[in-house]
This record gives sequence, C-alpha cells and structure tokens, in this order.
Amino acid sequence: MLVGIEQPDVLASLDEFHEKFLAALHGRVASTIGDAAGDYDISLRFYGWNAVSGMPAPAGTPAPREVGVLFVATAATQEMATQIARACNPWFFHFPLRLDAELPSYGFAFSPADIERGRVYEFRLNHVVEVDDPLELVRTEWIEPHAFAQ
Repeated sequence: MLVGIEQPDVLASLDEFHEKFLAALHGRVASTIGDAAGDYDISLRFYGWNAVSGMPAPAGTPAPREVGVLFVATAATQEMATQIARACNPWFFHFPLRLDAELPSYGFAFSPADIERGRVYEFRLNHVVEVDDPLELVRTEWIEPHAFAQ
C-alpha cells in the first residue's frame, strides 16, 4: 500500500511517527489475526525521508514538505500478506501522530489500496568462487609515491 502525507505535525516528527505507526500496525495484526499471522514482517519506507538508506536522517535535517509511505507486508503466503495488509488498512490511511487528535486522512494512490506482489526472493550473489588465497582474484598495482612528484 502507498500513501502520501503532507501533515505538518507528522512531517516534523517522522522518526517518532515511524516508531508509533509500526507499533500500531503490529498491534492491529495481533488483535485481528493473532498467532495465525505466523512469522511476518511489516516494513514502512518513507520516500522523501529515508526510504532508500533506511537510516535516520542526520540531526538538524529540515522536515520534508511531503513524504510517500510504502507499506510492505511479507508473510509465509501471499494470502496471509494480503490479510495483514487489509487488517492494517484503516490505521495505514488514518494513523495520527497523537492518539488524542482527530484521525487524519492521507492521500492514497490506488484503490483497492493493497497490491499483491507474489513471492519474495532473497538476493544472492550469482558467482561464488572458492579460492585458496583471498587476494588471488584481486589485481594489485604498486605505484611509487615519488612518481607523482614530477
């Protein structure tokens, strides 16, 4: 699922919002699906903030004007991932930074909101070579420092 957020209080506290948001989504799975969810993962990727690196923004980074939040549910089966996404749908589109505030509505890109992606594959290096010396596949060229002084 994908939403766009322009709400100033959320944008000013994205790291805090991420923590609360993720905890609420896991709580939603626990309360609606319970143990039947099995081993699953929910990932929230904030495009326009830290979606690519996944690392916190450096201190003092100004708040963005808007972010796109991608929700990815991974589970043992596509059916369970879809059930998790649908259980989380109400919170995903209306989760407030402060629970005593009115529920916001975020912009969503698709209707229906969830898109089944099918199997997930783990990236593995294709060419594995066993060697006796860890440097035998590395080219090394030694350059004398005085060669740069000319």
